[in-house]
Amino acid sequence: MKKWLKIAVLIIGLLLVAAFTLYKLYLSPGFLEEPELSAKLQTDSLSIDGESRSFDWYAPAGKKDIHTILYVLHGSRSSGQEVRISTAFEFDKIADEEGILIVYPTGFGNHWNDCRASADYSANTADIDDFAFFELMEEQLEQKLESRFHYRFATGHSNGGHMCFKLALEHPDWIHGIAPISANLPIDNNLDCNKGESFVPICLINGTADNINPYKGGLVEILGNVSRGTVLSTEETLAYWTSLGSCSAPQTKNLADTAPEDKSHIIRTSWNCKGIVQVINYQVVNGGHTIPHPKSQFPKLLGISNQDMNAPRAIWNFFKAIREAREKQRTMEERIESEE
Repeated sequence: MKKWLKIAVLIIGLLLVAAFTLYKLYLSPGFLEEPELSAKLQTDSLSIDGESRSFDWYAPAGKKDIHTILYVLHGSRSSGQEVRISTAFEFDKIADEEGILIVYPTGFGNHWNDCRASADYSANTADIDDFAFFELMEEQLEQKLESRFHYRFATGHSNGGHMCFKLALEHPDWIHGIAPISANLPIDNNLDCNKGESFVPICLINGTADNINPYKGGLVEILGNVSRGTVLSTEETLAYWTSLGSCSAPQTKNLADTAPEDKSHIIRTSWNCKGIVQVINYQVVNGGHTIPHPKSQFPKLLGISNQDMNAPRAIWNFFKAIREAREKQRTMEERIESEE
């Protein structure tokens, strides 16, 4: 073999090794094996405005008459099945324990038409009616499961978190609580949602070192794409919601730093609104554009993945408390009505 050819082969080999190392360290998520569950993930689709939309859902085996539905919404360029993995299948485990329905829908072109007016992805430019998609999903699922959903909640990462904001802003009577992750409200000049200005309970999880959704507000940038525009700070986002909820002074505490090796810790701030905690902020100090979990598998390119907190569990505990408070209120109202 000629000398130049040997050198070329060597260079190509080194480049392949470097590319593989870069992919493994910074771009690829880790691998998690699906846990043993009571049922299998189901996949369905429906047609809306001439477009086929898909969604995955998980319902525990043998459970009848499910009344609570929890939407888990993916980020940009992702999918329902991918966010299921990036949350470590934790929501499916919760479904088995609590008897609730988990839905993992996929956005149009793998995006959600959220409130950021300037976003250049097709879901926004085509003004896709995602709320109609949610309504049709529920109708189809209620028929399949022979259930009526009395409570609905939504959590989402990044673009999915922004879709949670849209549901709360435009449909506050429909959604009972939201938990955006790695997302802040857009500034007014970049907001194309109609603010209902009705209070909706919110649990917010943001990293202070997020290089996409800036914790202190500013321009959202993804691989050089700045079309998503500018967002408020996390504090300003929370101030909007607490101003609508007649909330008390905040209570703050440091959560246990159980995984010091991740060089991150969490500060929890909560607001008591109308008698119960209905606003929570989990400030992930040094955290990136990721979802906290002990088995977090996010690419390192997105920053530090905090492993102190199990975010899906914290989110469900927040939603469960909201549901229980509403149940107590409903029971009390029914008792008063029967006594009149």
